[in-house]
Amino acid sequence: MQTPFHVYYTARMLECLSDEDRFIPVFASSNIEIYPFQIAAASFALRCPYQKGVVLCDEAGMGKSHEAMLIMAQKWLDGKIRILLAVPNADLLFQWVEMIDRYYTVPYVVLTNRDQWNENSSDENLNAFEQNAIVITTYDFATDNKAASAAVKWDLTVFEEANALSPVYQEGNKQAKALKHIAGDSFKLLLTGTPIEKNIMDLYGLIWFIDETILPGEKEFLARYLRKPENYPELAERVSKYCFRTLRSQAKGYAKVPQRILITCEYTPTPKERELYDLLVAYINIPNKLAFPEMDQYDLALRLLGLQSSSTAAILHTIKGIIKRLEAVPDTHDEFAEWQQIQAVAESIRQDAKAKKLFAALQSGFALIKKCGANKKAVIFTESVETQKMLYELLSGKYKAFQYNGGTDYSVIRQFKTDGEVLISTDNGAKGFNLEEAAFVIHYDLLYNTLKMEQRIDRCHRLGQGNDVISLAFIDKNNFSDVRKLELVNKRMLVTDGVFGVSDEVVGGFTDDLDSAFEVIAQRIRTKAQVESDYQRTLAAREDENKQLIADCQVKCNTELKKTSKGVLQPRHLRGRKLSELMKLCTAS
Repeated sequence: MQTPFHVYYTARMLECLSDEDRFIPVFASSNIEIYPFQIAAASFALRCPYQKGVVLCDEAGMGKSHEAMLIMAQKWLDGKIRILLAVPNADLLFQWVEMIDRYYTVPYVVLTNRDQWNENSSDENLNAFEQNAIVITTYDFATDNKAASAAVKWDLTVFEEANALSPVYQEGNKQAKALKHIAGDSFKLLLTGTPIEKNIMDLYGLIWFIDETILPGEKEFLARYLRKPENYPELAERVSKYCFRTLRSQAKGYAKVPQRILITCEYTPTPKERELYDLLVAYINIPNKLAFPEMDQYDLALRLLGLQSSSTAAILHTIKGIIKRLEAVPDTHDEFAEWQQIQAVAESIRQDAKAKKLFAALQSGFALIKKCGANKKAVIFTESVETQKMLYELLSGKYKAFQYNGGTDYSVIRQFKTDGEVLISTDNGAKGFNLEEAAFVIHYDLLYNTLKMEQRIDRCHRLGQGNDVISLAFIDKNNFSDVRKLELVNKRMLVTDGVFGVSDEVVGGFTDDLDSAFEVIAQRIRTKAQVESDYQRTLAAREDENKQLIADCQVKCNTELKKTSKGVLQPRHLRGRKLSELMKLCTAS
């Protein structure tokens, strides 16, 4: 249900329009809640038609897809119907199709394989990308069919998870360059939760994708901004014309944004696990390694010790692969014997210390969130598929558990959302899915990538979540890989904050005593009723400010809405259609 604030907002925005302008079908025929910052983001993108594009980079979970749909619908109603929506994988495509079917009245065509190509082409139209509808496709399909997709003179191109496009300025990234070529002279709309994923050059690449003339050359940009926090305010000013970002903290005055409660459990490995770690370190320090003749010692340490931190199952799988590889290499007797010793130690470990901590965390966490009125559901993220399999075997006997690691079969996600208790997912499940039914996120494995850590949490900590969200991470403070990952996460958060403002933390609340930590959290976490009560209290306290926000957004929205008056060309099949007819049209399409 919409809050009184949103009902008021919707009514005020629609009542002031003339009969000709009374609705954009995409908005008035839907039941979505549109927030002022989303109207502001859409207005930001539409305000400067002479620009070549913008980056919408709200914090994850803040509704960038709805902002993009407002923009696509407005362009559509302006008669600019050549619109391409490209997503990196089938997981996200499913999410977009589901959202459009549920909320919007804009026709679309999905192109991801040859069968869909044949369905949407004919003797009269040999190019399936030529459609009187939004074309939704994947990065791979668009680039695999580059000649056909680039042949369309697009009015608007939208790229989801656009951080994947940031290396476009580099010589080797063929896909990003191909997508930029396909976009051509269209208005480019880039969507990403974190425009700075690894370092400041990620932001450079996104702006370069839009227009390579906006910023100075690569070398000059590097010299001016890389690891130069004193110049971040200047950079923020330069990119402000092209980037729009809303933080959760900025929207708390009128949107229900629950709290994020962080725990980082410092666990101690068993003696056998420590023995395995020491053997791996000893091998890494050997000057000449026949199994890894060309791999840098630092990278090898991150790889092997990271797998060992993930789980014994993950490192054992790799150990067996190394031994099999050495069998085919001559003169490897000593190294072969060393890996056999490492394998024997790994196979002697019956249960990881981290897995034991996980059992305790689930028991305490579920008891706590149940008291708060949240569902008994947790999402556990692993970096390794082998770790995922191991956890599924451990947990499925006690909980109704599901595992997901990508693909087009989303029945597992749907089952978890309806009646599951534990979803164990690789990071493929951290993209695109809305899992607000759960309020407990567990990082079983740490990541180097701050964006992916944020994406994990924001599957649950997002608009639509009615509970405070617990985010639990595990770390072995004596494991080189874990410590290095933590350093990089903190470093990249500082860079992002320096340019775009303070974002929510992804790791915090360090403790080696989970029982005590959950006792402290029990004093902080709110019940579902308290979350709603606090939200209503905030709305009442900020009523005057919110009304002013409404008035400001109303002016912006009306400016865009009036473009669809009868004096402006609209798509032929939408002209003069009543709302009921449009909805039938959408259903038929």
